[in-house]
Amino acid sequence: MKRLRLLVTILFMLSLTGCIQEYKLTDQQSDATAEYMAGLLLKYDKEYEPHLTPREQLTTKENANSEVSDANTATPTPVQEEAITENVDNEGEANKDYTLSEVIGEDDIEMQYSGYEICETYPEDTTNAYFSLDPVEGKQFLVTSFLAKNLSDKEKTLTLRDSQVQYQLDINVGTIHKPILTLLVNDLHNIDIVIGAGKTETVLLVFEVSKDIDITDINLIASKDDRIEIIEIK
Repeated sequence: MKRLRLLVTILFMLSLTGCIQEYKLTDQQSDATAEYMAGLLLKYDKEYEPHLTPREQLTTKENANSEVSDANTATPTPVQEEAITENVDNEGEANKDYTLSEVIGEDDIEMQYSGYEICETYPEDTTNAYFSLDPVEGKQFLVTSFLAKNLSDKEKTLTLRDSQVQYQLDINVGTIHKPILTLLVNDLHNIDIVIGAGKTETVLLVFEVSKDIDITDINLIASKDDRIEIIEIK
């Protein structure tokens, strides 16, 4: 017990001096230091049984924790890398650009946008027309035209009545118009015509737009299921 009192006295005296070097410890390090100091003091007490973890066991535990950390940060296996690559490929497939022919599902017919016109009556020249279209009051027609070419060496019937292809005219980015239904034989929205081998027919979509709209840009969006084609009109 004399040694214990002596050691406590020395530590107390050292704490009152200004010559002790200061170490900034974390809370965890402070707790561990206090525990070891207490154990060091009490080990001279015959009734005290030490409970401090031997340094050898601490070293073994640290090594085990290091191995677990390394396992958690392991590099991807070849199987994982393959899965990542597959996901990237799927995203690329989802962002694939389609042609209008692919959207409507006609591989043997090439569809090419050919132009547009704005008019108050369609057709404007009614000399040889069976009938003409007139818009509602305050509206005008915006007619988009396409060339449908039969790439095969046989007659091809272009039928889109039940195709469920959706067409939208986006004016000035955000103003959406859908085509009106007409009785024109070459109306793409409801077409049913025969195109000869290697021949080309003009097909169209008719939209009604406001007369006072200031058109700066026009895009036609054709879609079916997950296939989309965006055609820049203006």
